[in-house]
Amino acid sequence: MAQTTSETWDTRWSATRRAIDKEVVDNAFEPYHVLDLARKKWKKPYSGGSEISCILESSTVSAEAFDGWDTLNKSQADPIEMAHYLPRYYAVPIALADTDSWENSGAEKVFDLLEAIGNNAFNSLLKAINEDMCSAQSGKSILGLQDLIADASGATVGGINSGTSTFWENQRVTGAVTFLTQTATNVFNGVDSWNDGMDLCRIQGGNIVDMITTYSIARAYRVALSSEGYARTSVEDAKGIGGDFNPSFYTAKVTADNDIAALHTYGVTKGGLKLHVNSKANFKKTPFVSTQSNGQLGQLGYMVAGVQTTTNQRRRNVVHTALTGT
Repeated sequence: MAQTTSETWDTRWSATRRAIDKEVVDNAFEPYHVLDLARKKWKKPYSGGSEISCILESSTVSAEAFDGWDTLNKSQADPIEMAHYLPRYYAVPIALADTDSWENSGAEKVFDLLEAIGNNAFNSLLKAINEDMCSAQSGKSILGLQDLIADASGATVGGINSGTSTFWENQRVTGAVTFLTQTATNVFNGVDSWNDGMDLCRIQGGNIVDMITTYSIARAYRVALSSEGYARTSVEDAKGIGGDFNPSFYTAKVTADNDIAALHTYGVTKGGLKLHVNSKANFKKTPFVSTQSNGQLGQLGYMVAGVQTTTNQRRRNVVHTALTGT
């Protein structure tokens, strides 16, 4: 939407055209790092179906020491359960009146209006899904990190109550910690807390490969690694501190996102979360259709995604609920 201008419409104003930079530059969206991570590492396409089901081995069977003619247990084992998840769908409209399309053509077209509206719709789709992935499920939204790796015990995820089926409980570190405080000499409390979470998951057979957190906590971690005794600098040519902007934490890639709840870090084990994407609604545009049946001259399409976030090893993921960054 154009802002007002102060020109006086006279002969000299009409004789000279504006110099226009034709690039459409985003000033509305943020980087959506969690969804980007999920699409690169957690994506699992599926072709259809009314539910997404995960097969879980949920219990063990006791082995017996025996000798001779001892009578042995002959009960049939039942160690298998299933978690069930509903697919969810997102849509953003791409609509353009025929009159706007006719006018946005020929030598008078400054930029492609339909393309710009389509790009905006795609980024709006990413925004909505990323926000939902970082929060808790409501209405018809997908499950978020706050559901799959919950702050409180006893949550029901995929139809399984973790209060009664304790194998399904995720790990959590709830102690209040200021990341850059040092209780033990030269050991940052935040680093120690992250190690606690990693150990909890290791005990359960997990291997944390992603740490998802806030910008504030990620900055505190970066400051810790940039501090005296930790920083690696090149003094010969004064290049300063090198390495990744968010360095890895042991086996885990550290990802910061503005949509993550304050004070939180989520540790995701290898294969611990999946982003199921319907191959027929794979972040794509539906065909344009005419709106003439409504008595309007225009074209309408949608940018759509059929997605759901799931877990099949919830016990191997961890949440830190009370980490203060910078």
